Amino acid sequence: MLRKVSAALCATAVIALAGFNGANAQDTKMTFGITAPVEDNGFSYTPFEVLVREIEGRSAGSIDVDFFPGGQLGNVESTINATMDGVMQASSAADGAITSIFPELQVLSIPYIFAGREVAWDVLDGPFGQKLSDLMAEKTGLRPLGWYENGGYRHYSSAKKELKTVEDLAGLKMRTMSHPMHMQIAKSLGMSPTPVPWGELYISLQSGVVDGQENAIPTFLVPKLEEVQKNMILDGHVYATTTVVVNEGWYQSLSEEQRAILKQATDIAVGTSRGLSVSGELIGRTYLEKSGVKVNDVSATEKAKFRDKAQGPAIEWLRGQIDGALIDDLLAEVAKSEAKFGY
Repeated sequence: MLRKVSAALCATAVIALAGFNGANAQDTKMTFGITAPVEDNGFSYTPFEVLVREIEGRSAGSIDVDFFPGGQLGNVESTINATMDGVMQASSAADGAITSIFPELQVLSIPYIFAGREVAWDVLDGPFGQKLSDLMAEKTGLRPLGWYENGGYRHYSSAKKELKTVEDLAGLKMRTMSHPMHMQIAKSLGMSPTPVPWGELYISLQSGVVDGQENAIPTFLVPKLEEVQKNMILDGHVYATTTVVVNEGWYQSLSEEQRAILKQATDIAVGTSRGLSVSGELIGRTYLEKSGVKVNDVSATEKAKFRDKAQGPAIEWLRGQIDGALIDDLLAEVAKSEAKFGY
């Protein structure tokens, strides 16, 4: 059920939840907290509301979901930790919030790895995506329920100059998340990667602390960055993902039927997130161009230059951070998928 509670009640709820032991098989309560606020047809909220509705409807009360949007149970880091500890059963986070505890997730941020959305979906919904989920559950106690699309492909923008080629990025002070792979990509493309917290992004761009930033178009629109960024290049360096993570002990305590319900509900919710991201990207581009933002596509020839400069160094760097076999597995699955779709 959808819950809107006061800060005081939130604190009480979290304290009450602290007694939960994820291994108790008889407990089918699913407390689920996200930081995204309630929003109609929002790519960062609606898929999770759909997930809740689908779980409750399909389980007929077997799984009772208490849903707390809008950061009512804390920020991303605190809800992830609470889920890992079994204080709550589920939370959501983009890849950047998880890489510090599961660096293997950076494999999905290898630049220009997914030539098209259909390749990304095929790989993430197939054996590789399942392998990554199982590995994360084993190493962290957090099991991903599906690989959601977090607004689409990430692109670079700038206040200083129009961006048409990879050379135009050279020398820019580019805001990134505190995500090692994202920083590595920016560096390989000739920029100076500068982590800035999300809440400080607008003022940092407005004041010139950084020249530009990188996000998917729907994410770019959330803080109205079109007011301080008038140039964008659709290079699509990273396919942005997010996920719902559940406490592994709690997940293993569920019956096979309940796990099947979670899988069914997840499939519907993931499809919702992908559809909203695709439509948000298309609608968002039209809005940006009407707002005076110069949005440039990248030709196949120019895209190859981006990939040549960034992908090799990124893979080499990542091999020093995680088991290289995981990278090889991803590359092999991507090659199979590209052949399947005629790339």
